[in-house]
Amino acid sequence: MSTAIKQTSELTAKIINPLLASTKDVFEMMLDCTPTRSGLSLKTKNSPEYELSAVIGITGNALGTIVLSVKKQTALNIYESMLGTKAEEIDREVMDAIGEITNMIAGAAKAKLESLSLSISIPNLISGKGHEVHYPTGVTPICLSFDSDMGSFCVEAGFSSKD
Repeated sequence: MSTAIKQTSELTAKIINPLLASTKDVFEMMLDCTPTRSGLSLKTKNSPEYELSAVIGITGNALGTIVLSVKKQTALNIYESMLGTKAEEIDREVMDAIGEITNMIAGAAKAKLESLSLSISIPNLISGKGHEVHYPTGVTPICLSFDSDMGSFCVEAGFSSKD
């Protein structure tokens, strides 16, 4: 294994536990819902698992991307739980709710990784089946799959060292 790949793998491993804990904490606090991890895999394609994704870029002593990918019904359930209002379709307001949850997850993970001096971007939302998210060159992202009362979703992340 090359040194660069080993460093990237070690960095991604360092970030997994704070990302897991942050996802659980945000879902419990904001949605009164405890997600359970249903899978962990390495990504082999650029398409996220589900049709709506919130993408946050990470900079600092590491470069990377965090993606919250949700099914349509999961997005609608999250929106209803956050705002107390039903939505029938994914619209700007539903996408904003998913972006906010993603921002909270990334922010909480960032706080747990103080030593990396990370900065996070605002979430970008992408919808539609088959959309693609690209990670830094040479990075194989991980996919943490979850089941919850809100529905299925996954958090994807891929990081590389700044140098």
